[in-house]
Amino acid sequence: MASSVHPSGSDQKSLIETLQTILREFEGWVYVPLIYANHEVNVIDLALALLNHSLSPESLSDNLWTHLTDESHKINELSHFLSPVGGSFHEVASLNDCVPKPHLTWDNVAQEFEKSELLMRVLEDWTLPFFFELLIPMKATGRTPTPSDGSTASRSTGLKQKLLDRDGWFSAVGLVMDPEAPADIIPTPDQDYDYLEVAHIIPFSASSRSSLRTMLSRFAGQDICDLLTGANINDPSNALLLPAGSHKFFDAFQFGLECQNRRYFLRKAPGMRLNRQLQLHDEGDEIIFGRQSRRIPPPSPLFCNLQLAIGRVMRASGASEIIDMILKDEDEFNRGSVEGDYWHRVGASYLRRKLGALQGCDRLSTDRYDDDINSSDEDLRIMSHREIYT
Repeated sequence: MASSVHPSGSDQKSLIETLQTILREFEGWVYVPLIYANHEVNVIDLALALLNHSLSPESLSDNLWTHLTDESHKINELSHFLSPVGGSFHEVASLNDCVPKPHLTWDNVAQEFEKSELLMRVLEDWTLPFFFELLIPMKATGRTPTPSDGSTASRSTGLKQKLLDRDGWFSAVGLVMDPEAPADIIPTPDQDYDYLEVAHIIPFSASSRSSLRTMLSRFAGQDICDLLTGANINDPSNALLLPAGSHKFFDAFQFGLECQNRRYFLRKAPGMRLNRQLQLHDEGDEIIFGRQSRRIPPPSPLFCNLQLAIGRVMRASGASEIIDMILKDEDEFNRGSVEGDYWHRVGASYLRRKLGALQGCDRLSTDRYDDDINSSDEDLRIMSHREIYT
């Protein structure tokens, strides 16, 4: 079947290139919100960020295409204006029975796609679990066990010793010296001192959240659930030593590590103000692990690149700032300082999460409803949201 989109020769686009092109056409003039109380993130921006920055963009584009074509009525609507470009898409037999509109430009495709309420809903449904089951939990629960965590803290203490045995008494990032270092460890005159903490690359909480492990696997394009349970979550391959200030920046995705050919490079979030220890490094500086011992596993290249990619998706989609506001509001609600209608919405969401936790529900709940309030401009469809347990 002839394509409804007419790139010429070498301009024929693959599946992921086609979806990226359509989403780029939407940017700036199509707004589909995912809403959490007073905060929302644009579905279009989030979908494009996922296709641009995930560890397996081809896998995600295949998954999105499947969601767009998994039912006959979706295929019929989609095929009115889009069919596989240059045969580079998956074979979708049902599309062969439909004749697309001729000679559509990419602008035409984007305009037709936007008019389709059904396909916009599919795009919403596809991005929603990434936001609520991956991005928010990764930012909200990335904490290191503290002494109050009992046996968990003892495991963390044991992990710190393994990391000291691997990297020595100086953090690989910032070269900060732990003040508990033996007397024979000689610092340089301008050496910074700070107690080094275990920083998990993938948050410790992933070991108890099956939904988070599932979404991490989907984002990575491979099943990594078994790598994030049991002792694996507290393995040296999922950790590095950082001073407290740098640890907070790492958990906030202000910097990360990119691994290429078993070499690690520091990557900083553009435009962020980092502490002095991180400012000692230039963007792209190589970070050396295993200075003390090569027998203990270095940070997992997969985990490092996964953490870095998630941070890039958060920034590219605008989700990072939105999640910060959501978490701030949750914190204010827990302290009793949120009032009025917003207090009611945040409070209801908080209570639902607590009830879910009491019932032992591991999956994040979904609650959709339509608000039939008439507006002078248009009917507003208010989408509720999947909740996270705190």
